[in-house]
Amino acid sequence: MHLTKAFAVALLVLIPSLAAQAQNAPVAEEIPLERCGRLPVVKVNVGKSELRFLVDTAATTMLNLKSFSGGRFKEIQVTSWTGTAATSAREVAIPEIEIGKHHLRELKLPAIDLSPIGNACGGPIDGILGVDLMDRMGVTIDLKRQVASLAGDPPDPHALYDEMERAMGPCTAAFEQGQSREFEDCLDPEIVMYTPHGEFRGRKQVLDYLQHEYFRFAPKLTYIMNMHEVQMFGNALWYSYDYSIDTPEQHKAGHGMSMCRKEEGGRWRILNLHNSLTQRDLKHAAKATEKKQE
Repeated sequence: MHLTKAFAVALLVLIPSLAAQAQNAPVAEEIPLERCGRLPVVKVNVGKSELRFLVDTAATTMLNLKSFSGGRFKEIQVTSWTGTAATSAREVAIPEIEIGKHHLRELKLPAIDLSPIGNACGGPIDGILGVDLMDRMGVTIDLKRQVASLAGDPPDPHALYDEMERAMGPCTAAFEQGQSREFEDCLDPEIVMYTPHGEFRGRKQVLDYLQHEYFRFAPKLTYIMNMHEVQMFGNALWYSYDYSIDTPEQHKAGHGMSMCRKEEGGRWRILNLHNSLTQRDLKHAAKATEKKQE
């Protein structure tokens, strides 16, 4: 089976189970809502100041003119439950606004006199958190529980790859030292490995292949890998790479794709390996096979 097709088939089989076991899904952050009269209010940090913004899903975000100075007056479209209208408002530049652990930077927001709202609800109102910023931060409002839920930041595949690489450092050392017993623990029990020499399933077949092909040359064995692309599938990490392996008998270089899975205890294990050779090394391998058959 062609390398890419083999990987695609394996991926179609794996994705449903990986999605069911996903442990890296972003976790929503919950911010408690306060009240100004009957109106929901959330605490917002602007610079070093903690301010109170009215939560209004029917309005665009705006500031209280009395809480913010500076800016210039211009005609701005303002949306509220009564509709959208053009009004003369001061435009204020906000370097950074923070709600919980979420940050938005370099904002330009309209500022008008919101004193009537504060007077009506009986408390200070420094601004209105409207649907425009709530949408950017993935905010949902639960009035029954009195919380604002902010979508968690998605995990960074490259940061997760760095974590995986650090955790599996001993596996690379075990490979280069030909330590089969130590390297075995780096492999998922159901590992599948595709190589130019064939397909190997399970730890035993994979380790037998590695022993015959590489481990017997240890410690005169060097493995170098350069990662190209990395993606996440639930609690698994897929990445493509170039690699080279040097032994006293030969130099091999090629391209590969691998999938590693993080288990509940935080242990990373190799789930799939798909390695191909460069055209030059593929020809050398074919000639070597022909000589053995003779």
